[in-house]
Amino acid sequence: MREQGAMEHGRLTERTMASKEINQGAPAFPGRIELGHEQRRTEASCAKVNDPEHGLFAVTEGGGDPRVAALVSRELALSIARELGEAFDLEMENNAQGPGSVHERVARMDALASAKLKDLFLSAVAKIRARSVLTKEFAHARMGASVAKRIDLPDGRRRLYVAHLGDARVYVLRDAHLTQLTQDDTGLVQQREAGLLTPESYREIDQAHDPSLLTPEQQQMFPLRNDVAWVTGDNVMRMTPDADLYTVLPGDRLVIVNGGVQRNLTERDMLHWLETVSDDLEAEDALQRASDDQAGAKRTRLSRAQAEDLAAVVYTI
Repeated sequence: MREQGAMEHGRLTERTMASKEINQGAPAFPGRIELGHEQRRTEASCAKVNDPEHGLFAVTEGGGDPRVAALVSRELALSIARELGEAFDLEMENNAQGPGSVHERVARMDALASAKLKDLFLSAVAKIRARSVLTKEFAHARMGASVAKRIDLPDGRRRLYVAHLGDARVYVLRDAHLTQLTQDDTGLVQQREAGLLTPESYREIDQAHDPSLLTPEQQQMFPLRNDVAWVTGDNVMRMTPDADLYTVLPGDRLVIVNGGVQRNLTERDMLHWLETVSDDLEAEDALQRASDDQAGAKRTRLSRAQAEDLAAVVYTI
């Protein structure tokens, strides 16, 4: 984000895990077993990292067998916390204080962060594929995540490094406007990228509060929002994660939501709660509860809501 306020963006070329190992913020919600039902799943298949001390924030998701899904998401969250925590901060600080001009040091830090984020995801993918060979339950295990890492640069700017696979979204809230930093790996996005949907029609479908009000053609496209190109044990849909950098400003609010939250709430819904609730952890809980309310409502017509696990991370920079 440039100093004038415009978004500055550059493309960067065991289930028994103790929760105390990861700062998770407000706990994720296990999803309901079906829309409108009071009963919930026993455990969420998503996990969170909310570590302001190290500027590290993430939402991870697993799929497939419920026990495997929970394990996958938690192990990925643990890997993120370990690989991008204190030791990585020290490595970045050494580069910030190293030789060369400020521009050269920033370039080294950007390259290092890009490589670290991509290696982290590729290592996780490799572990899933290796387990799928040895354990049949992992053959159809799925994985997705969105990660954001904040670093102070030697030129005084605050950098946000973002990596992403799946449909968990990263947003930045500034001046009452939500800007989506990630692009979903879904069939609906593929339709747009192939030119089969205009950006305007894509937006109408994606943010439809009541899908029954869409045109018949758009209603046919609407389920593609939920068609996620996961990384799986037996089929890697996209091996290389997106790794992007952004310059953020004090007062910007980082928001990461999993697929369950962004499917149940429109951006207008999310904006309402983010502007209503100033405390970050309370805002996380508000987003998750509002999403859960959508899943719990009784309906007789087409709805955007899904009975899914719910996770949100909110942090004011």
